[in-house]
Amino acid sequence: MTTQPPEQQRSPSKSAEVGAWEPATALGDAHAKALDHACAHGADRVLDIDAAGAKRLREIVNASSAEHARLFGTACSARLVGWARVLTLADESISGCDAGAKSPVIAIARLLRARGDYPDDLTAWIKSVSRNRFLPYGSLMDRLSG
Repeated sequence: MTTQPPEQQRSPSKSAEVGAWEPATALGDAHAKALDHACAHGADRVLDIDAAGAKRLREIVNASSAEHARLFGTACSARLVGWARVLTLADESISGCDAGAKSPVIAIARLLRARGDYPDDLTAWIKSVSRNRFLPYGSLMDRLSG
């Protein structure tokens, strides 16, 4: 019987899964421009973007909450409303943009409410185009703990 060093031994109860590690994305001007472009070229209920734009939106959706705060915090409220609409449509139509309770739309909605700039009709619009039950408020557990 051969004995392997401890770092090479595997527990029979654990599965060996291999995944791809991707570094966290730092959001910047290119991401803001992609959101602005999607706002300018999108209809009220259909998102019309190319593959590069879809890739940028996936990066935004999957970025950390700290990156969301950094990108969204400096944008004017009118711009944020447009971005919330784009990201809501992306959640429905772009593979990899369905973030559930981690959607950046929730962060945008909270920021707009904190500024007193949340549009009266935005929630109804989000609910009319999205199947994500967490939009725009987030999960109940997050709201109770935050």
